Amino acid sequence: MPDDRTAVVKPLRPHDPRHVGPYRTLATLGGGGMGRVLLAAGPDGRAAAVKLVHDSLARKPVFRERFRREIEACRRVSGAYTAPVLGADPDAPTPWLATLYVPGPSLQDVVVQFGPLPASSVHRLAVGLATALADIHRVGLVHRDLKPSNVLLTHDGPRVIDFGIARAAEDDVELTGTGSVIGSPEYMSPEQAHGHAVTAATDVFSLGAVLAFAATGTSPFAGSSAVQALYNVAHAEPDLGGVPEPLRSLVARCLDRAPESRPTPDALLDDLVSIATVEPGSAPWPPDVHQHVSTLEARTGDILAAPPETAGPTRTRRRIIVAVAAALAVVGTVATVGLLGSERTRSGHASPGEAQPPTSVTAAVEGGVDTEPVDDGPLSRASLRAVDPCKVFADEADLTPLFAVQLSRCTYERTDGRWFHLELGDYLPMSPTPSEDVEETVLDDLVLVVDAQSDGRCEVAAVLPDDPDLTIAVEAGSGDGESCTAARDLLVTALDVITTDPPEHDPVPGSFATVDPCALLDRSEVEEFFSVTPTSAPDGLRSCDWNVGGTLSVDLGMGTDPAKLDRNFRPEELGGHTVYREGPSEDTRSCALSWAHVPSEETSTQVVTVRYSPIGARSQMDACDAARFAAARVLERLPRP
Repeated sequence: MPDDRTAVVKPLRPHDPRHVGPYRTLATLGGGGMGRVLLAAGPDGRAAAVKLVHDSLARKPVFRERFRREIEACRRVSGAYTAPVLGADPDAPTPWLATLYVPGPSLQDVVVQFGPLPASSVHRLAVGLATALADIHRVGLVHRDLKPSNVLLTHDGPRVIDFGIARAAEDDVELTGTGSVIGSPEYMSPEQAHGHAVTAATDVFSLGAVLAFAATGTSPFAGSSAVQALYNVAHAEPDLGGVPEPLRSLVARCLDRAPESRPTPDALLDDLVSIATVEPGSAPWPPDVHQHVSTLEARTGDILAAPPETAGPTRTRRRIIVAVAAALAVVGTVATVGLLGSERTRSGHASPGEAQPPTSVTAAVEGGVDTEPVDDGPLSRASLRAVDPCKVFADEADLTPLFAVQLSRCTYERTDGRWFHLELGDYLPMSPTPSEDVEETVLDDLVLVVDAQSDGRCEVAAVLPDDPDLTIAVEAGSGDGESCTAARDLLVTALDVITTDPPEHDPVPGSFATVDPCALLDRSEVEEFFSVTPTSAPDGLRSCDWNVGGTLSVDLGMGTDPAKLDRNFRPEELGGHTVYREGPSEDTRSCALSWAHVPSEETSTQVVTVRYSPIGARSQMDACDAARFAAARVLERLPRP
């Protein structure tokens, strides 16, 4: 969840919270895969970067457990080259973390704007980053996502941000849903690219790639696409031609493919001292960079000195529930616009005479409905599960599907190098804003929302008629300033294809691609086992959560076969099948059972995960008993491979 310092600090949006815990929010810094980042003032007047976790993660009990653990570990990190944790609340409706705000540009921003750093600055950067990693590793943390945008430059050296927090999402199959890893392909280690165990040596590999970028202006594993970059990391030799000696030899050692052959941060510091000694009081960066730092410091001072706003929302933003073809439920001042067919006012409210909204799936579940409503429409959950997202743009000659690590998500690359994500059954964007540029008629009862990011990315989503929590969405990567237009145009195309001639997944014997996960457990069996009246709720298209005094979840997703993963899984027999158990442990009381439903030699295959996360006084043994009970029923009812 990077602070996104490459973007200009922007004003708060109308729906942004004006207070988060004791912090008064002042401006928007950006966002990332885990949520949004706001500039705030603490009760002591210090500037803080407050990270608000995305709703889709906040609703997962296992994420909160890991988030709490990682926060406590991060609190123990101290050092001159890290941004310390100031406060956090993992139990808030929207979990948050506040770190000291560093008013400096990112290394990514500096190299793009001013060019590669001179050798003396790269040496100073290496000393600071090696010191920061030593401090992080000393408390048992691994950064996992060290990259140029997570390194900030100040007048006295670099600062490393976001250490440890990515693990809260990365470590959990239930959260990632795909077995994918969090990180930037060009700065990952080979073990990350292969999905193997991550250790402190992973950060050293990333450090080598970051230093090469600082010296040359490009990653040593750069490729024409994310897939190519991952392939280069896993198989190609790094391009270090532009890295000056003697730093080149040091960087090459960091980039050794064997983790055990890479130097430790402390060993790197010894080597760096032998190469050159940093003169006390010397400026670490070129003059233009220091001037840029001063400009950002002055801008931050102006924002902190400005009088607080007297109006606006004062609570953390809740999940936005958009009622379709009717009066819209609006949080703050968010507005939406229909894809023609329905006329709505600029405020987002329905025009007089419109029909009342249908009952949402969430409301139905809370009333005791165990499975999704029966609906054979093209935008129902059942219909969308059958659609292959990597075939939707088959008639678009300039788009090539790159990879599908999820059954309902696919990444495309355009001939000009830009990428697009198509996701079926996605959650509402984090920060939807009005759309005023909708010309194509697609369906009369769809609502469009837009989330334009400060880094140039844009997501455009159409809310599903019967499921106002879910959307069909297209995200466009940053480009020429037309990301929202490009995403909207592709979304219109996708909707036309899906509603007229939807392409289906290739037939795979026994595939669970079209299975309703909520139908794999019987309500009466669940009630008898847990001795409570259960309720269930679909989570996206391929997961289901049961409320049984704790959370019992069934996830049908793509991922790495647990038998091939280098992590703390314990195999056990269940109903004639080998399943792999994770937990409980000192850090989490939840227990998960995972197995490959359709074993494959490919990196990603169909994986089932059944997890029970107890609440209150239930014992750790209860968690695994509950997971085994549910997993046995799921095994009986899944289609046979």
